[in-house]
Amino acid sequence: MGGAFVTGPPQPSAEILRFLQNAGASPDPWSADIAAVRADARAKVLAVTGEPASVASVAPVDADGVPARLYRPAGVERGVLVWAHGGGWIHGDLDTADGVARALANRAACAVLSVDYRLAPEHPFPAGFDDVWAAAGWARREFERVAVGGDSSGGNLAAAVALKARDLGVELAAQLLIYPAVDSTEDTDYKLAFRRRYESFAGRTGFGTNSYQRLQHIWAAYVSDPAARSTPYASPLHAKSVEGVAPATIITAEHDFLRGEGEDYARRLKGAGVPVELIEYAGQIHGFFEMFTVTPDAQHAVNAAGDALRRALHSTQPCEPSKEFSCDR
Repeated sequence: MGGAFVTGPPQPSAEILRFLQNAGASPDPWSADIAAVRADARAKVLAVTGEPASVASVAPVDADGVPARLYRPAGVERGVLVWAHGGGWIHGDLDTADGVARALANRAACAVLSVDYRLAPEHPFPAGFDDVWAAAGWARREFERVAVGGDSSGGNLAAAVALKARDLGVELAAQLLIYPAVDSTEDTDYKLAFRRRYESFAGRTGFGTNSYQRLQHIWAAYVSDPAARSTPYASPLHAKSVEGVAPATIITAEHDFLRGEGEDYARRLKGAGVPVELIEYAGQIHGFFEMFTVTPDAQHAVNAAGDALRRALHSTQPCEPSKEFSCDR
């Protein structure tokens, strides 16, 4: 399952090619000390987000026992986005999410509650999920309308929170999923094909194999019990039904190991009658959403995400299914 590959060698956009050619290697998380992995990832993210955009205020928040940071935009706000950062459930923090949180607050004209959820392997599933759920509960008491969102592993947490909200009859205005990790299955057709086709990419030998091994490692770190990896709140694509979950905006990147499952999840949502917009970025890689100093597609994608949130959070009417399943960037 998942999207088909374009014939021929995979080609990143020109700015992504330059970025990959100049970027240093990262330590393999399965062999390096976790502190080194986190420090390297933090430095790399902060290097590509650029100068932080101005917002009306930023304040630390105790969201029902979960540390968080609340961003407020200038002007009137009617809702809040509960945001879970990416990082494979093993790295990332409030600072690495700062650039995206500010940009989304301004574009969506909403508050953003960035959640400092507990990380694996010290705190495996369901710790991170429980933290984002708790933060969403705090947000519901403080704001009129609530959306959830996240990138990569944070997209997993947002999708899982949207499922639990549906299960408990809790209303959410929207879910924003940026190249989400929603399927723990290792050997899908898409993942195996990606591993083969991307054995070399942008001059990097072993790109596909390394992506495959990294995903194996982070799933094992996040959900140590293999049987639990296919449960819905760990792996949302495995939910028996997605009917009735919050309307979704899903953003994917062409050259991303997670692209296939993002597309699969969008198809499942659409088949269940959930309003869904799938926005695919040609030439892009995993992580581009925060790369404001690298590619103009980062700002374009944040603008598209912010516009979707603005419509969902500022509307007084239930969302209607989009006539178009996908939209071009």
